[in-house]
Amino acid sequence: MSIKADRWIKRMAQEHGMIEPFIDGQVRGGVVSYGLSSYGYDIRIADEFKIFTNVNSAIIDPKNFDPRSFVDVKADVCIIPPNSFVLCRTIEYFRIPRNVLCVCVGKSTYARCFSGDTRVALVDGTNPTLAEMAKRSEQGELFWGYSIGPNGRIIVTLLEQPRYIGRDSLLEITLDNGQTIQCTPDHEFMRRDGTMVQAANLRPNDSLMPLYRQLFRGYEMVYQLINGHYFPTHRLADEWNLRHNIYAEQAHTHRHHIDHDRLNNQPWNIMRMDAEYRQLRQPATLQSIQTLNDQRNQTNQQHYRQAPVGQHTPQPVNHKITAIKELAGTHDVYCLSVPEAGNFALDAGVFVSNCGLIANVTPFEPGWEGYVTIEISNTTPLPAKIYANEGIAQVLFFEGDELPEVAYDDRSGKYQGQTGVTLPRI
Repeated sequence: MSIKADRWIKRMAQEHGMIEPFIDGQVRGGVVSYGLSSYGYDIRIADEFKIFTNVNSAIIDPKNFDPRSFVDVKADVCIIPPNSFVLCRTIEYFRIPRNVLCVCVGKSTYARCFSGDTRVALVDGTNPTLAEMAKRSEQGELFWGYSIGPNGRIIVTLLEQPRYIGRDSLLEITLDNGQTIQCTPDHEFMRRDGTMVQAANLRPNDSLMPLYRQLFRGYEMVYQLINGHYFPTHRLADEWNLRHNIYAEQAHTHRHHIDHDRLNNQPWNIMRMDAEYRQLRQPATLQSIQTLNDQRNQTNQQHYRQAPVGQHTPQPVNHKITAIKELAGTHDVYCLSVPEAGNFALDAGVFVSNCGLIANVTPFEPGWEGYVTIEISNTTPLPAKIYANEGIAQVLFFEGDELPEVAYDDRSGKYQGQTGVTLPRI
């Protein structure tokens, strides 16, 4: 099975009506781009939306959608409520050849992305790349990182849906600590004052919100810029457990690492333990804990800066940009979502916005035709805007080695020839 290039897409659209209407080339000026690209076609959304809301306390049942769960809107712009989603349809009508399967991925304009080798700071003491996280996420693994909370304080958050977005042009940003970050020009970085700015508008000497970490007695500490003090990461993980009702606040208890690894601050590894019980256990495990911590500390020192604990530190509290340049060509890009805070920390030591909008579309099966219904999820705590008659996602075309025995039109699929925004059918 091979991916098809622009020449093939153009021929199939013009000679066989595979895409109608068809735009031969990319339309860009002042809009989210759409039209023919090198190895795909960027589709647009129409001005018809079903916005899902909990105003009527309706339950969303995929087998039987309650009309009270959404409102129908016809407009050039759609505002998606925080942590909600909308259904919309494409302007283009598709007729998929019998030997072709199509996959649809969201555009990085809405996703805001990084190169796949960008490393993310996790609270378990590791720093995997976004590409690695995407693969591990497919196996069900969860990841927790660092975010700036609503009051300017660093908190632990769940980093959701690390994923491949597509291909896009990138900028390379160099920081004063020698680290480089490759991202799309529209990705937002958090300044030292808490405001967000797109990468394309950053300049040398701009100060970014930093993540500083250090070790104290084998425990990781993070520097809280809001008060100039270091605070234990495992206590931040304990706060995550309390916020999500994993367990209740208990007086006269200690936070305890279940696996005895003081650098593994994933919330599931933190429990509350009675102070007297902890004191009885500690002598029996002290040597093994110290050995484990020594091993982990040797491999994690590059993440941490040494400074006095529990008091104001004279160290600089800004990560400054030293250089910005454009990278040639297009590159694979990835991102993730953080519904709780809308931002996360990179291992380079700065905070960036998350990818708030996710375009969910099932594959276009061989022999299927119709307008495509797209679900667009807003995973941020803020309203998000999308534009009708502009690009929303990219369709990739894969040609099979032989014709299938049964195609979608052979089995009279229930979504064949669909028009309008189509709800699930049972």
